[in-house]
Amino acid sequence: VDDYLIEDRWKLKREVGRVNKFMRNPVIVQDKPWEDAVGGYPSVLYDDKSGKHLMWYQCFNLSNYFSKEGPSHYVGHAESEDGFNWTKPRLEGASFGGHERTNVVSSGRGGTRAAGMQVFLNPDQSDPEKRFVMVYIGSSGIDMSYSPDGRRWADAAKPLFNYHSDFSNHLLWVPEREVWYLYVRSPIRPNGMGSLPEGLRHTGRRLAVSTSPDLDNWSLPRTILYPDELDQPDYDNFYIFRRHGVFLALYSEMFQEHDRSETVIHFASSRDGVRWQRTWDREPLVPRGEKGAFDHGLVEPGTSPPLEVGPNLLIYYYASPVGQYYWFRETGVEVCRLRKDRFIGHHAGKDTGYLLTRQFILEGNRLVLNCRALPYPYHKDSDGIRVSIIQAPDFKSRETRWETAVPGFSLEDCDRIVTDSLTHTVS
Repeated sequence: VDDYLIEDRWKLKREVGRVNKFMRNPVIVQDKPWEDAVGGYPSVLYDDKSGKHLMWYQCFNLSNYFSKEGPSHYVGHAESEDGFNWTKPRLEGASFGGHERTNVVSSGRGGTRAAGMQVFLNPDQSDPEKRFVMVYIGSSGIDMSYSPDGRRWADAAKPLFNYHSDFSNHLLWVPEREVWYLYVRSPIRPNGMGSLPEGLRHTGRRLAVSTSPDLDNWSLPRTILYPDELDQPDYDNFYIFRRHGVFLALYSEMFQEHDRSETVIHFASSRDGVRWQRTWDREPLVPRGEKGAFDHGLVEPGTSPPLEVGPNLLIYYYASPVGQYYWFRETGVEVCRLRKDRFIGHHAGKDTGYLLTRQFILEGNRLVLNCRALPYPYHKDSDGIRVSIIQAPDFKSRETRWETAVPGFSLEDCDRIVTDSLTHTVS
């Protein structure tokens, strides 16, 4: 995903991965009488104990938003055997809106508000009553609650952070530093309201991070990622997760300058969770659908890592046929599939491309590639991928101007690779 392991590259283009959207999207829609707009900030986990995929999603009640007679934001719960077909259980003790049994599992501290939530498995599993953690926007800032099963929730003794951040606020435990990262919206001009001629128009939505060793004492949130010259002025939502030790981000760019606040999902990466590198052509990882598609207007990231199912990563996202500009819009949850770890690929064109890695220690006895090399039917023998192992340069001789392969491991010795494989062993 970055140049961390790359020494040199020739005639290769870095491109964002290609996702396949589920043909029966959306997978969650408003179909219960206690629901209004649904699907925001979907968190999806696989639970080993129940053997099911669990989802939490935001519901939004426009009437309560204006009347203040009930919670405007609350959390719905769904379950699935396969990650594609979802049911909404009617739970005992989950009365809501005059209905005795619903799938509403939280409406926040005091039943006032639970918005923009993130649900994750607690890294500390010592207390069975705190197996799951939920971070959400409450009425008094960023709040937190615990659950033994994802259905019954109890708020923490006090809010997590007395800081209003209209955002998908979420926690990430960084074990090598023994610190929590809390990703929030920037504290300076978070919405641009009142400071620019645009008035109420959002103009300052960026990503910031605060850190804490104990979920109690927090550093000042500092801005770490903001739109540059290639972007629209607004980043709407982010979700940060770790994979193979690397920090990865799914974030939504919002089109306000010339449209109706439509969004698409982009990809970024970081080695420390603070300094970020975005894709080079700024092509979205999850684009909006064609006109008439359910996700033609909004494509917003969820708040859980992509779910690993077989050879694919399932990415859940918030979707709508129209942009955020429209209050009375239909919304829901959709899912797409990305071949495992193919967030960024190095692509050769009609000419041969070369990639040289930096020196690294090979732990084990195999070199495995995640690659796709499928030439056209009338291909040449030179098509495909070949690998060589290069000797370290010897600066005591003048032969260092030429690359020298380890005997028996040259490009010519390599068996040609023509495959689409996540784990192809080089021979």
